[in-house]
Amino acid sequence: MVSDLLTILKNKYLWLLLAAFSVAFFAMRVTAIERDTITYPETAIREAFASLQSSFTDFGMRFTDVTSIFASKRELLQQVESLQEQNQALNLENQALHEYRAEALRLQKLIAFTNENLETYSLTPVRVIARSPSTWYQYIVIDRGEAEGVQRNMAVISPQGLVGRVTSTSQHTAQVNLLTDREMAVGVVAQDSRETRGIVEGVGDHNLLSMANIPYYSTINVGEKVVTSGLSQIYPQGILIGTVQEITDEAGGLLKSAEVTPAVQFDQLEEVLLVTSYRGASVSGE
Repeated sequence: MVSDLLTILKNKYLWLLLAAFSVAFFAMRVTAIERDTITYPETAIREAFASLQSSFTDFGMRFTDVTSIFASKRELLQQVESLQEQNQALNLENQALHEYRAEALRLQKLIAFTNENLETYSLTPVRVIARSPSTWYQYIVIDRGEAEGVQRNMAVISPQGLVGRVTSTSQHTAQVNLLTDREMAVGVVAQDSRETRGIVEGVGDHNLLSMANIPYYSTINVGEKVVTSGLSQIYPQGILIGTVQEITDEAGGLLKSAEVTPAVQFDQLEEVLLVTSYRGASVSGE
């Protein structure tokens, strides 16, 4: 047993372990108490590790900054995408509000015109739901038909003037030939002098009408307005047609003709008024 103990005491690793333990214990003992100064070994170790710790700390901060930049960029991209979606939604809402406002203004004008003419006409507001694709035949389709009491040859007007007349009907729709259609003609009179009569015809142009059969002695002037003469079972008297733009002497000198600018902007019609009766007379179907 003694020999074994001697063998253990001769083991250099044991002495190294004891030495390391003693140094560690001494260091713990020394550093555990509060001191005004530190030992030289502590100073050397601290200085040696200070730069290494500083490097690791700086690298950690830089890595944190880089990751923060990427995270911020992702957040910014998400915010931009969200704002773009909100902007698109607001644009659509704004367009819808503009449409509602424009429609409300048009309907206000229709209602005001209807109220102002209650003693003259019986009017029914209708909506334009289709237009003619042809440049020869010019007509619109409205959202009322036979089921709603619409009949052929009912006059159609707007607050601006005469639009045309109903030429055909179905159960819930009707076709209205515009005044500018080549098959349309209406008797007119000069609004101011009342002495000049003629016939306004469509020429297939939304912006132009032709006035024919004007007597050679007529005093009609450029800039004068022409209105319906009332010499018809279809069109009430006094509805504005348009303004005389140019007057021409026909060959032979017995008649004149004129170009008339329509009062109605036919390509912008969205709502119109059906004349169901006027001056106490019901509009007949034929």
